[in-house]
Amino acid sequence: MLFPFLLALFLTAAPAQAPAEAAPRSVERHVPYSSGLRFDDEAERPLAASIYSLPSAFFEAKAAEAFLSAVRKAAPRRTLIVLTDPPLHGALEKRARALGVRLLETGGHSFSPWPRDPFSLVRTPAGGVLVLVRPNLQPGREEDAFMGPELVQHLPDDLDRAWGRVTWTEAPVPFHNGQILPLRGGLWISLHTLEPRILSILGVDRVPVQSFGTAEGLDRYAAAARRAAGELGALYGRPARFVHPLPESGPLPERIDLMRRLGGGAGYDLDSLVTFLPGPSSKSPENTALVADLAAGRKLLAGLPAAERKALRAGYDLEPDGAALARALASAQEAPRAAALAAFLDLTAGHLAASGVRVLRLPVVRIPYALLRDRRGLEGAAEADYEFLLTWNNVVAETRGGKLRAEGFASLLPSGDAAARAVFKTAGAHLDLFPPLVRSIVLNGGYRCASSHVRAGG
Repeated sequence: MLFPFLLALFLTAAPAQAPAEAAPRSVERHVPYSSGLRFDDEAERPLAASIYSLPSAFFEAKAAEAFLSAVRKAAPRRTLIVLTDPPLHGALEKRARALGVRLLETGGHSFSPWPRDPFSLVRTPAGGVLVLVRPNLQPGREEDAFMGPELVQHLPDDLDRAWGRVTWTEAPVPFHNGQILPLRGGLWISLHTLEPRILSILGVDRVPVQSFGTAEGLDRYAAAARRAAGELGALYGRPARFVHPLPESGPLPERIDLMRRLGGGAGYDLDSLVTFLPGPSSKSPENTALVADLAAGRKLLAGLPAAERKALRAGYDLEPDGAALARALASAQEAPRAAALAAFLDLTAGHLAASGVRVLRLPVVRIPYALLRDRRGLEGAAEADYEFLLTWNNVVAETRGGKLRAEGFASLLPSGDAAARAVFKTAGAHLDLFPPLVRSIVLNGGYRCASSHVRAGG
């Protein structure tokens, strides 16, 4: 379990105190895990508070200010909380005060800019907010294990009271919120959502790809996936459903081919590829799935005005320029990795439609790391043809004043933003797009990844 390590580190790092002094809040507020927690991060509820992590190693004050100003304009009454380190805290303090943004200084911690991944904000049976820390740390982001407890430690007293004296605990099973899409009454996942738990069940340390050529190997993996899905559903208190079929039956060649197509979604967060929206009204309750579409992305790039391509190059610091960049971008949408992803997305769209979900498609654009002018820290990934996605799926939705809306990062492609707004409108939702935190996007952290939220109605 993670907690004894966390507790030991908090106690070791804390300055010596007189015996009569109270323990740090982050230690005092740890509670044992118990069932009955309510996950309410679905679009049917309004957002009461948004939490962001803005480390100075990733963002300059100017970009952070532009982003926070846009969020405040779109949500004048929402509580906005920013975890940040001393350099950016000092640079943002004056502007944050004017915007009504609560800055929480993280001291010596080096957090990532993605607060959705390491913890969930849930409700206890009594209605209070609880920070549920994930037990499965992401390699290279081990420091994020402390993000949830630090939020509890530094939460302003008025918010702590309003949220029912916030506590924290550790989940009994692995989770990754970028791979889990909740709707009221259920949650949608993929095979990749469950990979850490599947490997644990099978007792292996990597996906046993070599076994997928046999019925026995496929049976074992699918059975482990069903078991892991049941555990995740028990954690969330609602059934888990797959966005795609599982290779559980049929002729062996078809099962092998299906597993191969599912492999095209590996390495991507599900929330960057699929968005679920509830029906716009009680008279039209049908859920809608917005599924990314590489063909739409190719069409978008083919019709891109030269001025937009120039702005894209400047915004993400790409090379080369002009026609050479246009050719490189077009080629990236046809690469083998792109074809594998497209097969996974088409499979997902077809399965959801067959399951009775209304399906609309959103463009997605691959930009290989090899096109970044500055690839420091990404050299190995560039050699492996890794990429970042310009996606309009990675958003957060809410129902406010009876109207469905979503918010996310602008892409720096105005024609793509316009196309996405049109699709969301067809789905019955208004889409607000904020000035992007570019470094987060380049590292495949869209807006949903870069935010965590407390919903109203506790």
